[in-house]
Parts: sequence; structure tokens; C-alpha cells
Amino acid sequence: MIRAATSGNSSIPTVSLNWSGYAATSAKKFTYVHSTYVQPAVTCPGIKNQWTSNWVGLDGFNNATVEQDGTFAHCGGPQSTKPVYKAWYEMYPAGSVNVFTVHPGDVMDTSVKYAGGTFTLTVSDLTTGKTATHTATCAVCQRASAEWIIERPAQCNNALTKCFLTRLANFGTTTMGSAQAQVAGGPVKGIAGFTNYPIDMVNPLKSGGFISLDTVSALSGKTFSATWDRTGTTVPISLG
Repeated sequence: MIRAATSGNSSIPTVSLNWSGYAATSAKKFTYVHSTYVQPAVTCPGIKNQWTSNWVGLDGFNNATVEQDGTFAHCGGPQSTKPVYKAWYEMYPAGSVNVFTVHPGDVMDTSVKYAGGTFTLTVSDLTTGKTATHTATCAVCQRASAEWIIERPAQCNNALTKCFLTRLANFGTTTMGSAQAQVAGGPVKGIAGFTNYPIDMVNPLKSGGFISLDTVSALSGKTFSATWDRTGTTVPISLG
């Protein structure tokens, strides 16, 4: 998560330049995170670099790795008017890997599990029956947080140089359901069963301050929604 500067004001909610949704933390290490959602359709008015992504993951809220999987939607084609939808997984800082095409309205099931030193990342399209599972080890991954996120991802023009956050594609409203997690030795619980943080995605203004890109609802059991507010601008960043 790329945090937005808040001048140390503790009264300001958790704000991020690229994430919205919820993160959970615990004194014990996380072993599982899960959610289902309906793949949202995006509107593509012909403006470059518009993306959105729904995903679940471990780590990244307060550290530098993320073990995650979900779906991308972006405005492709030569005129940026063609919606493109892909399922993917990622062991950040390694890049994301696209695994299959999805369609708006498809019911997606996403999870990350940890057991015996191995992460198992599974993304499934319950509508088409497609599924992809990736296993990986990571000696430095702390499993310090779990996340349920709507993101505008980063793009880089040349390796890890000239990187920027994309504009946020218009996804309407998306709902993350069955949002639950587990820590070592504990039961599977919804987000509210952990110390949790709602995250607001913002765009910096040239005049100072921020403007929100989407609105995240309060939790309702194991469910929350995010509603698109505006596209925002691309934002230069440094990765590495």
C-alpha cells in the first residue's frame, strides 16, 4: 500500500494512493484470507491508463511484500475503449501473472493460504469453472496483515523505472463478500473479528490535499462495498 501523506494527523482515516477496502492485523501470523465477488464491468470512455483490480492478500499493509490474487479490469485497445478482464496472482515484489480471461458478471472466489512454509494462491471463476493455483515459498514474508482490496495498480514503462499509478477505471459498485481470514491456531473469522482498518483511496490535488476516488462502505457481517467516485489522474511513483 502506498500511503498518502497525512502530516501525522491521527484523526485522518487510513488513506492510500492506490488501495481501498479493508486490512486486518493481528499479534499472530495470518494463515488464510478469502473473499468472493462478482466481477464488475468497467466503462471505458477512451482515456488512457484506466485500471481497477479486486483482490485478497497477505502482507503489504505495513511491510514490503504482498502475497495476493484476484482480477484486473482495464481499458485496452488502441483507443482505450475496450474493456479487458483477467485473473492473476502475484508474489510482490515479483510482477503479477495473468492466468485466464474473466467476464463481467462472473462470480470469483479468491484465497491465499499458508501452511508448512508454502503459500497457495488460488483464484477461481465459479461461473465458468476456470481455476488457477500457484504455490510459492517466501522466507521474508511476515504474514502480518490480511487485505480485501480494490486497487488502481502501478504500471512501469521500463523495468522498475518511470512508474506511475494508473487512473481508476469506472467500476460502478463492487461488493466483496465472504471476507474472512485466519491466524495460526485460530478459527476462520470475518474482518470484524480482527483489528481492522477501512482504507480510502485518494488522489493528490495540485493545490494540496486529496480527493477521494471511491467510497468504501461500513462492514455488514463479512461484506462491504466500494463505489467509484472519479477516475483521478496518473501519479508518478518509485518502485524497487
